[in-house]
Amino acid sequence: MIDELGDRWIIGLRGTPVVAATQTSDGQELTVTLAGGVVLETFGPTLLTDGPATAPDAVALPGEEVVRLIGATVLSAVAFKSGSLRMVFSTGHHLNVRSAESEATARIRNDGVFEWSCREGIGTMRAFRPEDL
Repeated sequence: MIDELGDRWIIGLRGTPVVAATQTSDGQELTVTLAGGVVLETFGPTLLTDGPATAPDAVALPGEEVVRLIGATVLSAVAFKSGSLRMVFSTGHHLNVRSAESEATARIRNDGVFEWSCREGIGTMRAFRPEDL
């Protein structure tokens, strides 16, 4: 389920549908719930774009756009040891948490399976079952 590479973990969520997505009115907290009980929570700056954030024509979307993720499936989920996170969805949306944003924290958890979190530019992965790594 999780492939560890030198600088990142590829989280095996490809094809997993988004069942709920919410953001607080101040835009500082975001929660995305996937089928199977996987939950992504971010606190602080989270960048949601239509297309890759690194593309020259990338547009940051307002927080209320997060509801457009409901019903989408995950195409890619990459958690970096540097504390950054990148998720790509079938809608073309990209969700990024950048480790350079020191006040940003994030966590992806699948209870009893794994938990990835980042804080102050450091990403950590905990697998609860050895077969998941």
